[in-house]
Amino acid sequence: MRVGCLGCLVLAIVLVGLGIVIGGSLVFSSSIFNLPESIPTTPEWTSSDGQRAQQKLFEIVRRDTRKSSRTDPLALTEREINAFLVQHLEESERINFSPLLVKLNAGEVVIQGRTQLKALLRGVPFNYLVQYLPASQANRPVWVVIQGTVRIERDRVRKERKFLRIEPSGFRIGTQEAGTWLLSRMVGPKLLRWPVPKVIAAISVEAGRVVVITRTDQHSQ
Repeated sequence: MRVGCLGCLVLAIVLVGLGIVIGGSLVFSSSIFNLPESIPTTPEWTSSDGQRAQQKLFEIVRRDTRKSSRTDPLALTEREINAFLVQHLEESERINFSPLLVKLNAGEVVIQGRTQLKALLRGVPFNYLVQYLPASQANRPVWVVIQGTVRIERDRVRKERKFLRIEPSGFRIGTQEAGTWLLSRMVGPKLLRWPVPKVIAAISVEAGRVVVITRTDQHSQ
């Protein structure tokens, strides 16, 4: 084995070990399994809200493929976003939140909900740590609160690709305040950075809704 390869191996072992130490101390902290003093009321969304969200997202796809001539901004309400996310996270990411509450304030998104601990341990090295946890710990429900902003960004290499990025400004699991850096490493990049059609020019978060702005010509930029 060459020295360079050996150095990479040693570095990987150190990083994994460090992650296990940090993650283990968090996982076995009883405070992460505590419920907050007040649980917010789950929004009363229906299947109709989810269908309206799907229709609006489909309209964005139609604009991206130039099958729609509409250029008006599209607004998704809190109810529609909650209905869509519950279904999307369960079907696409195999994460079951019950309940899930997305609150939209001016310029800020607050996501709260309860899921199993193992559903959050997806990033390196936590995805290795989770397989060594007792089932009683891994399957235990935890309450998560994430605060942050959202923005559209371009891929650094393939500039034509766009993503919706969640920039967390606060993270709490149970009653344990945790750094946002830990959230990014726990859940991995996929849950905080979603691919979106390139026709989307901007997204703004207002009180109670998200407004999506699309370009009239997606090939002009």
